[in-house]
Amino acid sequence: MGLLDLPLEVLDEVIALSLPEGIEALAVTCKAVYQRAGSRIHQHNTLKREWRHARITRSPQSNALHLLHAIDRTPLVADYIESLTLSEGTDTALIDANAGASIDFRTQEEAMERIKSKVIESGWAERAGVDSHEWWETLKNEDTLNAQDHDAEAPMCTVVALLAQLPNLTTLRLSPAWSTFGRYVETDQITQNMLAILGVMVEHANAGNEPSRPLAKLTTVLPFMPEGYEERAGLQALQPFMPLESLKQLYAVSCIAVDDGYTGIPFAWRSRGQICSLTRIELAYCCMDAEGISALISRTPYLEVFKYSHQTKWHGCLHDWNPGTFNAALAQHCGQTINELALTIDTLYGDIENGASSFLSFPNLQRLEVDVLIFCGPPVESGQRRGTNGTLPSGQKPWNHEDIPCIGSMLPDNIVEVHINTDYPDPDEHALFALLKNIKPQRAERLKKLDKVIIRQAGADTARKMVEKAEVTLVVFSEEDVSRDMLPQWKRDFASRVGGI
Repeated sequence: MGLLDLPLEVLDEVIALSLPEGIEALAVTCKAVYQRAGSRIHQHNTLKREWRHARITRSPQSNALHLLHAIDRTPLVADYIESLTLSEGTDTALIDANAGASIDFRTQEEAMERIKSKVIESGWAERAGVDSHEWWETLKNEDTLNAQDHDAEAPMCTVVALLAQLPNLTTLRLSPAWSTFGRYVETDQITQNMLAILGVMVEHANAGNEPSRPLAKLTTVLPFMPEGYEERAGLQALQPFMPLESLKQLYAVSCIAVDDGYTGIPFAWRSRGQICSLTRIELAYCCMDAEGISALISRTPYLEVFKYSHQTKWHGCLHDWNPGTFNAALAQHCGQTINELALTIDTLYGDIENGASSFLSFPNLQRLEVDVLIFCGPPVESGQRRGTNGTLPSGQKPWNHEDIPCIGSMLPDNIVEVHINTDYPDPDEHALFALLKNIKPQRAERLKKLDKVIIRQAGADTARKMVEKAEVTLVVFSEEDVSRDMLPQWKRDFASRVGGI
């Protein structure tokens, strides 16, 4: 039996059930179906335009509970939301008034009972061993506190309850309020309940085959913090989402993974044996050492793209930084899978303890971007270390910039493109010379695939003579109103692709 042979009321039901993902394909099957689906197509286009990219704030007029109310009024709203941004702002226009949601619903017992039923009947609290009615009271209390005091803690539990209603969410940008989550040991019962519920949702997203599983389509987590010395969030805040098998891309700003007992915020997996499916990690203005990054990437067996820029954080966290051991950690855990790598520095108040000295442990590496500064320290294998806790083995000559090996000797055979960022001549003159000293014979004899070598100089072309002698390309970076820390090409790509910096 064809579609047109169906009774009209049955055909109408088929059309209604095709929302949101099947309506467009169904409507073009024939002219008669298209005409019959006219009102549904209009509804589809309206919901898609208004809700595909949703943004909520802590304002009572546009917060997570407000969106739960909108979903209660129009259940299809939940199916149309593909990206969700959590903002710290209080813009009351962020959720379209045309969606029919009113701030007066909190005073309407019937409306609140319907939202309560939706939260409880979702079953996530019960599956996690959390009392469903206690969970609902937590959500109400969060909403009340935030309505009365914008300095109150963010309604993270209500956000988790909202996520449980969104089966087609692919992209998530958390709010800066999540920076407090994971900073300290989560001992309070409310946080434990939230983590338990979120954990069950993640497990179900990975295990089930039925449709409409929340978080099952989440592929991308976007940056949620601004950059700056005082800005910091534990990478731990993102850990609950990392075991999602659907999650492929992680972009973060101002995240810390350092266990120094004071200024740092350590990172750890909550369960043994957890791995994640991330293929791309980009971390801008972050503060991590070799141990911190190892804790993360030791569970990322599919990682292909890794980009990191370092910034000293609050109270001098990682005042000295060690790109030598950091690079070695990357090589140890993901050297066989990474094909694109960037290591740059935004702000470093101290010294380079050990410099990077080889990328040969990345045999599939095709694209590399580095700052000259990451090489400006003795190699790890020398036993020397600079900085506050520097060491010099007895009888050794102290390392200097002339000891930096040629960049060509550090590269694997598959390399295609290299970008080197420099502040030549100070402090990079001798370091840049050392990096370029044998690049021509290396390209001729071994690096047959190396098509592009770019030296990107900040603000001037004074390195031109040295660069042209090495037969590589000089690019001068002098964009107006753009700070020096945006010199790396990958950072500007980051800004245009996902924002946040």
